[in-house]
Amino acid sequence: MKSITVFILLIYWSIIIFGPVLARENKVFKEELIQITKNES
Repeated sequence: MKSITVFILLIYWSIIIFGPVLARENKVFKEELIQITKNES
């Protein structure tokens, strides 16, 4: 039971830590895509 709780907490913290980082990278990626499509037109 204890190991399951630790495992869940690890997943929980990794989501909290990596969530904003992944969201920021995704935003940068979307902005680059917009710039590429503007340059083509």
